[in-house]
Amino acid sequence: MKTGRAATAVKEARKQIGKTQLQLSLDLFESREAISQQENGRYRVQPNVAQYFAKEHNDPWVAIESAAEYTGWGPVKLDGDAVDLHRSSVTLKTREELYEAIEAIESVCVANHPRSIREFDKQHLEEAILQAIDAIVALTQYVAVICKDYGFSWINMWKKHRMKLKTRGYVK
Repeated sequence: MKTGRAATAVKEARKQIGKTQLQLSLDLFESREAISQQENGRYRVQPNVAQYFAKEHNDPWVAIESAAEYTGWGPVKLDGDAVDLHRSSVTLKTREELYEAIEAIESVCVANHPRSIREFDKQHLEEAILQAIDAIVALTQYVAVICKDYGFSWINMWKKHRMKLKTRGYVK
């Protein structure tokens, strides 16, 4: 069985904080076996484990990977050979992706009803969507890296954002 990205993220996060599976299990009030099962991919990473790393260690990667695994879509931690997650590199790449997304979005007219869109325009719209997704992924990396490097609480930043949405009447 291939270990999933969330399982790998849990194992890496646990090792980064210098805990054994037993020590982590005591923090989470779970059995060591449950931690092992999640780390080796036999069980999905549970929400309390993802929340633990985000809340107690300001490490959002377990939650990000778990959410993508649960839904089958969404941002993941970029970890390929061509990725540089240094805060300066992430900042520059995020700016680049944002500019590309804005350009792509501005190049497409969505004023007309979806039934009347031409195939040519539909292709441009698809490109704009893909550029927007690139920007979402870049922004996710940016926020995670900057929060972690500078000690901003990932959870508190999202709470502040949620409060702003509520006060502006965007969510109930």
